[in-house]
Amino acid sequence: MTTTLEYRRRQYRIIFEIFWYRNPRVYIKDVASLLQADPSATSRRMREAVEEGYIAGPQVRKRSFLNLSEYVCLVNSMRPVKSFKKLMKDMDITYHAMMNGFANLWITSNKRIDIKGEVVVEGLRSDYHVSFPPNHSWDTAVRKIQEKIKAFNPEDHESKGIIKTHWNETVPWDSQDETLFREFKYNLRKRVTPIMREHHISGEKLYKWLGRLSECCTITTCYYPEKFSSYDSFLYMFETDYEDFIIDLFSELPTSSFFFKVSDKLFLYAQVAGRLVKLIDARDTGIGQLQIPLLMEDLLEREIIKSESHTNIESYWGKAL
Repeated sequence: MTTTLEYRRRQYRIIFEIFWYRNPRVYIKDVASLLQADPSATSRRMREAVEEGYIAGPQVRKRSFLNLSEYVCLVNSMRPVKSFKKLMKDMDITYHAMMNGFANLWITSNKRIDIKGEVVVEGLRSDYHVSFPPNHSWDTAVRKIQEKIKAFNPEDHESKGIIKTHWNETVPWDSQDETLFREFKYNLRKRVTPIMREHHISGEKLYKWLGRLSECCTITTCYYPEKFSSYDSFLYMFETDYEDFIIDLFSELPTSSFFFKVSDKLFLYAQVAGRLVKLIDARDTGIGQLQIPLLMEDLLEREIIKSESHTNIESYWGKAL
């Protein structure tokens, strides 16, 4: 028998797929038709999905054009808590996180910043690539990743150029474009009329901006089957000659993952089930215990990656900048 929670989660998944495949600003009545529900119930379900952490977005992030570029710095600060608190007030910082691992601060900013500490890696960020999470279990994901690693042949690898950069290109972007980006950054489904009124932006300008949005920005909608708070957040850093293969591998995870590059390093920001990254019960010898670390070790032994480092996200702060 299907429980109420299972039924709701199926609906959340459908809503996510509608945002992903159809239109992130799809009308509620069209979502209701696909859910075979009335519009008011559909509106509540869509709101629940976001508020409870099953869906994040739709959101927008700037692509790596010269006039939109962001700078990333991963650093080990002597006093990370003090630095984290101080960075909250810095209006050049768009996002920062306090972590436990190869670095203790992850900083994304509109320009290069000076910060005390040991810099692990820094540079311009590439475009983001966001995975579409398959509708399967963690055990199935691990099995599929293991199979792909076992079958990998470096001689057959062809680069697909999944991650893009536009560091030497510019796009038209004025002050109103920037205002609209900041309004829609964390919620692309905002109502347009209040925004137009508050900022004195014409409908023509706003809809033109929405029409060319995918050229300038990455539109992201993320899905977390058991809701975001159920997972551990990790940032992985790889050195590899086979970045597209690594992206393909970890796109098997059933939660949305962010991939990007800084300098010559490939990064994966992933939400992972705790049982896959730590030994919870030494008596449990089944699939699940330490599976992610074991996969990383296999990749190292087969020389698919040259190095791997990771860090656990403890706290983060993002601004509508």
